[in-house]
Amino acid sequence: MTTAQSPQPIAGSTLLRDAVAAGEVPGAVALVRQHGEVVLHDAYGFAAIEPEPIPMRPDTIFDLASLTKPLATTPVILRLVEEGALALDAPLDRYLPALAGTNLGAATIERLLTHTSGLPAHFPIYSRATSREDVLRVIADLPFSYQPGTRVEYSCLGFITLGLLAEHVTGTTLDRLADSMVFAPLGPHTTGYRLDFPAERFAWTERGTTYEKGTMEAMGEAYGRLRTDFHPGEVHDGNAHYAMGGVSGNAGLFGTAEDVGVLGQMWLDGGIFAGTRILQPETVAAAIIDRTLGLEEGRGLGWVINRPSEVFPRSVGSRLSRRTFGHTGFTGTSIWIDPEDDLVIVLLTNRVHPTVDDGMTNIRLRHRFHDAVATALKGRTGM
Repeated sequence: MTTAQSPQPIAGSTLLRDAVAAGEVPGAVALVRQHGEVVLHDAYGFAAIEPEPIPMRPDTIFDLASLTKPLATTPVILRLVEEGALALDAPLDRYLPALAGTNLGAATIERLLTHTSGLPAHFPIYSRATSREDVLRVIADLPFSYQPGTRVEYSCLGFITLGLLAEHVTGTTLDRLADSMVFAPLGPHTTGYRLDFPAERFAWTERGTTYEKGTMEAMGEAYGRLRTDFHPGEVHDGNAHYAMGGVSGNAGLFGTAEDVGVLGQMWLDGGIFAGTRILQPETVAAAIIDRTLGLEEGRGLGWVINRPSEVFPRSVGSRLSRRTFGHTGFTGTSIWIDPEDDLVIVLLTNRVHPTVDDGMTNIRLRHRFHDAVATALKGRTGM
């Protein structure tokens, strides 16, 4: 995936430099595309500050965390729907007979994509699964936390399930599916699972798994083989790493801001980039509308849908249009796409390095950055 580099920074650059200087994040890479052109692509701060400083570069590779959901898993699932291998309204047990008679087996693919399936938000699957094959069984054994369709509860478990579903119906691993269906057709790229690059090419994440250990212990679970040191190039998410070997539907994708921008442009342009079609326009249109009206959060198929009425602080900010869709990742990554003004905004930070905070500082930084970009490029001072 190749794009032109922009030599000229725009509004937001000073804000990010100040955020690094204030210690809000160790570093960041920002990329903004408008009308198909790159208008900002710059790096700030450090890819690592411990054990030794590594400067951030525009082509630093990030653990994209939950951007995996809309950038890899969602297009793979939607391609399979287009090909007739899956149906959005079909229950999972149509394709996974082992789930027959379970709550999970009755859940539809659309419910998983919109986070309305009934699955709980999180569970450390690796504390009970001894192999990748065990993962689906562990998820299916979990009690649902609400009646399907009655609320939005963001769940990595649903997207882990979707990745396993894609693998089951194709006989191909998710990393190969994503590469062949999505990434490779768009040209040269540095995006994928389990990338093999020197440590200095990556934005480093947490030392060990302290945050996840605390979460797991609070749930009464235990696991004796947690990482204790830095792990550049290994996915930060525990389920993706320990249970799924680095290839999962919820996390595991790595990439540069440039490539994330290209993938965003493909969605913005109705499933096509530089003459290469990945998804049909009607598929994209169905994915980026609010399918959870009446519930607490706007969700499309794999995407968060902007609802300006929701309470501050919000990562999308307050000045992008009501048609904006996007997603964030736990490691500090985000993408927001505004069709009204032909705009793709990518902000990748390593906010979980060297330790994990509550995330609110990063949310406020995203909000300020998106507002600054919207003001500069759209002349927008409010909704």
